[in-house]
Amino acid sequence: MTHSSFDVRISKCMPMKTIKVKCIGFWGAFDPRDNFILDLLRKRYQVELSDEPEYLFYSTSTEDFLDYDCVRIFYTGENVCPDFNLCDYAIGFERMTFADRYLRRPFYLDVPMYREDLDRAMHKHEFRMEDLKEKTEFCSFIYSNKESDPFRDQLLDKINSYKEVHSGGRYRNNIGGSVDDKFAYQWKHKFSIASENSYHSGYSTEKLVQSLAALTIPIYWGDPSIARDFNEKAFINCHQYDTLDEILERVIEIDQNEELYLKMLREPAFYPDFSLEEKRRELEEFIYHIIDQPYEKAFRKTRYCWGAIYEANAKRHRKMDRMAEKLLKIFHR
Repeated sequence: MTHSSFDVRISKCMPMKTIKVKCIGFWGAFDPRDNFILDLLRKRYQVELSDEPEYLFYSTSTEDFLDYDCVRIFYTGENVCPDFNLCDYAIGFERMTFADRYLRRPFYLDVPMYREDLDRAMHKHEFRMEDLKEKTEFCSFIYSNKESDPFRDQLLDKINSYKEVHSGGRYRNNIGGSVDDKFAYQWKHKFSIASENSYHSGYSTEKLVQSLAALTIPIYWGDPSIARDFNEKAFINCHQYDTLDEILERVIEIDQNEELYLKMLREPAFYPDFSLEEKRRELEEFIYHIIDQPYEKAFRKTRYCWGAIYEANAKRHRKMDRMAEKLLKIFHR
């Protein structure tokens, strides 16, 4: 018997560590009682959901994390940098290392609603020629959030000057209403505009994954370092061009060259060393390392002196913001 198999047998016999956990401030579809974080934890621990947690997982939609004196783990799906003066650990988009406190992890790797898109993107280069018969349209643009970097609109306008781009979201809609099935609508198109809402190195969301999954040639903008994660032979990387005119020239070149178009479609979305299993293991190891420590040794943020002053200031600013919101509501009645 090997040492590893012996260790596995021993671990199965040992009682599971009980931990108190709470999740707050995540996106709308996130269930704080049933989600990928809790699924991961329940594989190794006895999880008790508690309003007095030992471990708080929080995201960008609330400042209530300040009310919890426990180990705080920040998780973001937005272009927001973690504040390590307020959290002990963080999972985000920044391409950096920070001892054992940080893990770079685009959230499309974890969110259940994107699992099918990710699987399709990983196999998109295995398409059949008959799949392309359904691609009767030029380019899609599917967005509902108008609060974005102006470049997104500029890119749309530039591509639209060549051929009409179909806008199927609520924002700048030109097809008579927003589409119900984004994947099915993108699938009909040869190209798709895959633009983040803002520019930041490392910040890449589901936009590129979904466009690749739908077997389009994505016109991507947002993360200037995107080629570190994705095979840029499979898409148009706007960050490789100096002007919008140069981007459009590349679109026209691909649109008018069937051989080049097919060559890009046959390129895999990811590099050969990409492993979804390895990515899942990275998340497990990061979180298990936090929990497996003795609780008092798991804290990382400065809890006293200037660290305490910093957090007190954050709470004071939160209180002032809430008072301002109440006053605005009164004046706008």
